[in-house]
Amino acid sequence: MRTLLALVIALALGTALWAEEADAWVEPMKAVRAKFTGQAGTVAQFGDSITITMAFFVPLQERVKNLPDNLQEAHAWARKYVQNRCWRGWKGPEFGNEGRTTTEWALQNMDGWLKKLNPEVALVMWGTNDTYLGPKPPKYTDNLRAIVQKCLDNGTIPILYTIPPKGDQAGNPQATKHVETFVEAARTVAEEKKVPLIDFYKEIMTRQPTDFAKTLLGDGLHPSYPPQYQNDFSEEGLKNSGYTLRNYLSLKKYHEVYQKALSKAQSARSASAEAAWKGPKYKGRPAVLIPKAAKAPTVDGKLDDECWQQAPSLPFRLLDGSTAQPKQQTSAKLVTAGDTLYVVFHCAEPEPGKLVSSKRDRDSNIWEDDSVEFFLRPGPEPAKDYHHLIVNPAGSFLDAVGDDPQAWQSELKLAAATGKDYWSVEIAVPLAELYQPGDKDKLSGAWRLNLTRMRPLRDDQPAEETALSPTEDPSSHVPEMFAYVFFETFGGKIPQE
Repeated sequence: MRTLLALVIALALGTALWAEEADAWVEPMKAVRAKFTGQAGTVAQFGDSITITMAFFVPLQERVKNLPDNLQEAHAWARKYVQNRCWRGWKGPEFGNEGRTTTEWALQNMDGWLKKLNPEVALVMWGTNDTYLGPKPPKYTDNLRAIVQKCLDNGTIPILYTIPPKGDQAGNPQATKHVETFVEAARTVAEEKKVPLIDFYKEIMTRQPTDFAKTLLGDGLHPSYPPQYQNDFSEEGLKNSGYTLRNYLSLKKYHEVYQKALSKAQSARSASAEAAWKGPKYKGRPAVLIPKAAKAPTVDGKLDDECWQQAPSLPFRLLDGSTAQPKQQTSAKLVTAGDTLYVVFHCAEPEPGKLVSSKRDRDSNIWEDDSVEFFLRPGPEPAKDYHHLIVNPAGSFLDAVGDDPQAWQSELKLAAATGKDYWSVEIAVPLAELYQPGDKDKLSGAWRLNLTRMRPLRDDQPAEETALSPTEDPSSHVPEMFAYVFFETFGGKIPQE
């Protein structure tokens, strides 16, 4: 009995030590996250021909067959979280991936890539070409160490890979030993630098210890990608498609990095953006109380009503979270009167004659013009079934719920006006349109709100997007980053935290 108890204790201690060792990267990566100044959801793909191919990473944007239950959340998260430009757009030598390259090429260019892309996470794998072109360990190890350190210094979390086996090592102990010196080098660097590691070599050899060259390699050098197993996360798919296996492992580790590091530590960019907001906050986001006005304003776009003189002004900041001041200032105000929500936008514009705007049909491409946007949803959840309104200076508008214009055909009233150095919009929306009967218990609590402005490219001036609550993303459709709003008319108050 004592022997059995001792064995159980030993196994428990061993498991705990293994878990501690496996997660040795978590706290260090939280510290790296705190230095990050770029945008959330940016992922660099650093590597050679095994990385530049569209068979790597890009398929995770698509539907996956036989997706295990424990990866359902991870896959949905990745498709939503990763910025669209990073999937296919960040392929090519200018983005850090190219065929027939080695760690020497990477070191020569890493500073430039990090400055240009400033990625939140970098997927890093070089070494296959180094096995025959050089450099070999220990120089290869030093190079890999320097590549990882450059990422860390930038505030980028690197996810390091071991290289896959090569076809010529099957049954060849000498060739196997040579390749495994590169594999061990990556493991060593990951352990030393305390960064997350995907042991691609081990995963391949575990699944196909003898037939790897015929199953998980396609040409003896690159992973295989047979049509019948593409994006198939079944056990058969993972044993017969090398790229499917790499994508599977990448999804698991990337989501783990998000859960344990990215979502647990605030980036320097987010901290700066929060510090720039001088108003009240709730759960780390801007908090707004919409006052109840004694008298409704006249909807004429002039903003001279008494309620607007008394309502607090909400200044906009750059949408991407940068703490630089917008070149053109924007502010908004909100009040309720009776059963109506009133919103006004005031947009500084030094040359109103150059506004990009035209009279358009309802629900057409209003976002192509100078425009302002309104996002509102009852309840604190960051869901995408928000009411969405876009208005241009000509008074044309799009109204939708989420991305469905047919789901909201509002009875709103609006008026736009243009002055010598500004344009403005005044909007009246029936409150009853903004919630469902089942939402009534939520009305006095937190809602989610964002207000944004798009100022398109004109002449030599770049486009500028600003927001009440920066999304830290090129897109304004990021409800997790919306402000919290409370309606005085429903008894709402900003909670004291």
